[in-house]
Amino acid sequence: MTILLYGLIAGLVTGLGAVISISIKNITNKILSISLGFASGIMIGISALSLIPTSLDMSNSIICIAGFAAGALFLFLVDISMPHIHKVEADLSNYAKMGYFIALGITLHNLPEGIAIGATSEVSYHMGIMTALTIGLHNIAEGLCVAMPLCLANVRKSRVVLITTMTGMSTLLGTGLGMILGLISPLIIAFFLAFAAGAMIYISSDELIPKSHHSHSEYANVGIMLGFILALILS
Repeated sequence: MTILLYGLIAGLVTGLGAVISISIKNITNKILSISLGFASGIMIGISALSLIPTSLDMSNSIICIAGFAAGALFLFLVDISMPHIHKVEADLSNYAKMGYFIALGITLHNLPEGIAIGATSEVSYHMGIMTALTIGLHNIAEGLCVAMPLCLANVRKSRVVLITTMTGMSTLLGTGLGMILGLISPLIIAFFLAFAAGAMIYISSDELIPKSHHSHSEYANVGIMLGFILALILS
């Protein structure tokens, strides 16, 4: 049960990113560019330095490629259908769509990470705690990625915090699955790790990087580099 608690905390701290975001009173174009660039740098870094290598270590290139392609395809299908999903919201802006899109990607990403917490705890309790701590740290940054566009779209602050925090709850779900399926076939976990990587790189390419360069390309590049460096440290 203690590992489940750590998984819960690792998920809940995603909401801290929202708190940081809503505390910024004036989100200028420069802040937006560096923040979106930072988000894309983290997503690309986590995918390239952690998710994909781990997937390859646990399986083979065929499983990894299949998961990666499936994740990208899933987000592509969500992308083309999202305007219809949210058509009831007349005031939905591009920023709101981006926020919801990132939230979905982060949710998908947090599930296999939660499985990693549960699965590693079955091998070593200490390893499970360290995995939860590492995931919790970068979940704060991911919360900022989700919340910033929603704040720009004038979504209610309470809703921003709720949506952002809920994206982290898949970490808890994954932790439970990892504990129950402690000796699950590594091929399945490897597939979903690559799936999350494909989803996040799709989001970075389709939404984050183009929008970050729209106003201040130099600040966007700084954000991308900083995000990638943080992902490297956390990996």
